[in-house]
Amino acid sequence: MICKVCKTNNEDGSKFCISCGSPIIQSTRTCPNGHIYDALLPGCPYCPSPSLRNKIGINPGGGDITSTFNSDSGKTKVMAGGGKGNKTVIVGGDSSTGGSSGAPPARKIIGWLVTFSKRPEGEDFKIYEGRNLISSSNDSDIMIGDPAISSPHCMILYRAGKLIIKDELSTNGTFLNGEIIEEAELKDNDVIKVGTTELKLRTIN
Repeated sequence: MICKVCKTNNEDGSKFCISCGSPIIQSTRTCPNGHIYDALLPGCPYCPSPSLRNKIGINPGGGDITSTFNSDSGKTKVMAGGGKGNKTVIVGGDSSTGGSSGAPPARKIIGWLVTFSKRPEGEDFKIYEGRNLISSSNDSDIMIGDPAISSPHCMILYRAGKLIIKDELSTNGTFLNGEIIEEAELKDNDVIKVGTTELKLRTIN
């Protein structure tokens, strides 16, 4: 961990710099597979979840498993062994070594959610036809690393030309244009707030 004041390299987990004594704010973490991710997240968003471990034949509680995330393609290559034969699964695409695909059936993009709450440069999340679950969990369609977001928190549903948002009994509620809602119809430029994160909706006409 690099001290932002004096640039001294400190051991992982250090709270204060060994050289100048300044507090060390850890903004990122590195998982055992080498992925760097936001320290506010409960776990690595690129590593396989227990449900994916089941799909590729690895015990959810353990097993020899590694994964590699490709930021350009948005796909994670998961390789598993452990005495059951090597398997490779590419999440978001077809397997290159004969394993099963972890990608859901293709769905049409109908819009985006854009937020500047966490990063000055902004983040965007695609909205697809059908169900789009917003949550703090890695297993959700739209995972947001906000401690105030429940798992699950809310769902956006696109059906018959309409976008509907529905709160999923979240702890802190779901807000639409400043008003707390249980269920409501969405339109272009609406502002959704979940936890401390504000998301602006842009739809494709």
